[in-house]
Amino acid sequence: MGPDARAGHPAPVTMTGAVTLFRVVGIPVRVHASWLVIFGLIAWSLSVGYFPQALPDVPVAAHWVSGAVAALLLFVSVFLHELSHAIVARRAGLRVSAITLHVFGGVSQLEDEPGSPGVEFRIAIVGPLTSFLVAGVTALAAAATGASPMATAILQYLVLVNIVVGVFNLVPGFPLDGGRVLRALLWKVKGDLQAATAAATRAGEAVAFVLIAIGVLRGLTGEFLGGLWFILIGLFLRQAAAGSYQQVVLRRALSSLAVRDVMTREVFHVGPDLPLTRVADDFFWPHHVSSFPVVEDGRVIGIVSIHQLGDIPPGRRAETPVRQVMRALDDSLAAAPGDSLWAAFEKLSRNGLGRLAVVEDGGLAGYLSLKDVLHVLGLRRGS
Repeated sequence: MGPDARAGHPAPVTMTGAVTLFRVVGIPVRVHASWLVIFGLIAWSLSVGYFPQALPDVPVAAHWVSGAVAALLLFVSVFLHELSHAIVARRAGLRVSAITLHVFGGVSQLEDEPGSPGVEFRIAIVGPLTSFLVAGVTALAAAATGASPMATAILQYLVLVNIVVGVFNLVPGFPLDGGRVLRALLWKVKGDLQAATAAATRAGEAVAFVLIAIGVLRGLTGEFLGGLWFILIGLFLRQAAAGSYQQVVLRRALSSLAVRDVMTREVFHVGPDLPLTRVADDFFWPHHVSSFPVVEDGRVIGIVSIHQLGDIPPGRRAETPVRQVMRALDDSLAAAPGDSLWAAFEKLSRNGLGRLAVVEDGGLAGYLSLKDVLHVLGLRRGS
């Protein structure tokens, strides 16, 4: 329903405060706290507006039940829309980290960008098609004989809202689905992803300004809540469009470099059995560095940070070895010298440390920080 997230995309797409409810085909399905706000608003507006007109002869309590059920089914529809994106992306070999429902609808959070215009097109177009399919199935259910008036009213609402979701997402403004379809077509014609993204982003910003203008006009005519909603969606779309374009520029700048081009080669490291008092006195304080690789028998086994040191009371640090508090080495904390700097940047952005041990044949080849990558970006922009 909302703009789709891609790897490395900034907030608001990669939202904190989301709770995982369940998994579908291995993909976590999350609900952000802001979803409760919009769920309540939609349920309330349906209960006092739509259902009293659609069901004038039923008790008021039935209006509220219908409003809550319809609001919940609306988000089920949004979930199906996003799930279709995720499934097609997975079939294309892309990693999907989560599906998140939030105040503006939902996002399928992909860890990779589509590698071709065709893949981009298929991932984008399937969302609106799914919404239209849900509308069609719901229309058939609403037309079925024997359906109660309340069920029919709920289903008719879902038909309308799924058509609206499908049509809105086909608007050719990046990063809406229609904007991604436009980008795929321009990418196919131009053969240049960045140029195609720039054009689709301009279209997305134009759509955002139109939505904001509609919101202002509605506010001036007294429809303050509806006007505010259009303005918020417009602002969200504008931010998402700009962020998505910056991500493509960033990806292009970093993909041409390898980790070995940027990493620090001369690196201090600590042993796993060293007491934390020694680590503090001999490493953290003299070198003013926030983390160190942990090496045992010539192999990197983890990273210890000053934050982990702070978790241990001072009186216990002399008896606490590094291995007890370190983060064990895994893929999120390690890179190879030949890895692309973009892949390393994605890990640095997610692992909570902003550091990577550069490992070659199990041994320590270097160290990479988020600061190192940002320094390189600054040099490239200044050149």
